[in-house]
Amino acid sequence: MDDVETARKEDPIDFALWKGAKPGEISWDAPFGPGRPGWHIECSVMSTKLLGDTIDIHGGGQDLEFPHHQNEIAQSEAKTGKTFVHYWMHNGFVTVGEDDQKMSKSLGNFVTVHDIIKTVDPMVLRFFMATTQYRKPIRYTEANLAAAATDLEHLRTARANLEFRQQGAAKGTDPQVVTAVADLKQRFITAMDDDINVANGLAVLYELVKLMNGYANADTVHAEAVALLLTTFDDWMQIFGVQTATTDELLDADVEQMIYDRDAARAAKDFATSDRIRDELTERGIILEDTAQGTRWRRA
Repeated sequence: MDDVETARKEDPIDFALWKGAKPGEISWDAPFGPGRPGWHIECSVMSTKLLGDTIDIHGGGQDLEFPHHQNEIAQSEAKTGKTFVHYWMHNGFVTVGEDDQKMSKSLGNFVTVHDIIKTVDPMVLRFFMATTQYRKPIRYTEANLAAAATDLEHLRTARANLEFRQQGAAKGTDPQVVTAVADLKQRFITAMDDDINVANGLAVLYELVKLMNGYANADTVHAEAVALLLTTFDDWMQIFGVQTATTDELLDADVEQMIYDRDAARAAKDFATSDRIRDELTERGIILEDTAQGTRWRRA
C-alpha cells in the first residue's frame, strides 16, 4: 500500500470497499470513479442479496477468519443494523508432507479429486476426509489414505456379514440389541452435537460395529434386530457421506443416458445439475473423463 492511498483513508487500517481502476484492469463506472469492488464487499453483497441480511451458517477456511470475515461482519452490519451471521465454521487446511504444509495451487503441492479417484474408491476418499473434525487439518498422505481404505473395508465387511444373517432370521426382535442401540444412538448424537466431534462419533460407530459382528456370529438372530442394526449403521455412514450398502450396478444404457443429460445441462450452463449427475455417477462407481472428443466413462 502506497503513501497516497493511505493518506486518503480516515484510518490507516481501514479496508477498501471500492478500488480505483488501474490501466488495463476490468472496471465499472461509479459515482466516485471507475473501479471494482474490494475483495470483502463482494462476499457481503452476494450473501445479503441471495440469503438475506442475516444468515445462519457461514463457512470458510481458517485463513479467512481475519481479515476477510471480520471485514464482512463490519460492513454488512454497518449497512443492515442486523447480526450478519449466527454461526461461523472455519475449516482446517488439507496438508501434505512431513512439515504439514498447506495444500494449495500457489505452492504447486496439490492433487485434484478427479486424479485421486482414478485409482482410489471415491467412498474411501470421502471417508478419509469426513472422519477428521472439520476444524482440524486433514493430513493427506498415501499411508493415511490406505489406512482409511482398510478401515472402510472392515466396516463394509461387518455390514455384509450381518446382512447375510437376514436369510433365515427368526421373527421378532431382541430386547438386548434394542437397548444397546438406543444407548449408542444417544452417545453418537452427543458426540456429533459437540461441534461435530467426529473422533468421538467414530468411537461410538466402532462400538456399533463390534455389536454387529457379535450379533452376526450369534446362534440365533432376529429379523427386526438385524434391520435395526443395519439401518442405524447406514444412517450414521450417511452422515459421513459414505455409502456402504450394496447397490445394483448401472447398466451401460443408463450411464449413457445420464451422460447425455449431463452434457445437455452443461450446454445450457446448468452447472448445478451437471455436477449433481457427475457426483451421482461417481458414487455409483462410474468415473467420467471430459475429453476433446466428448465425455468418456469407465467403471472404478
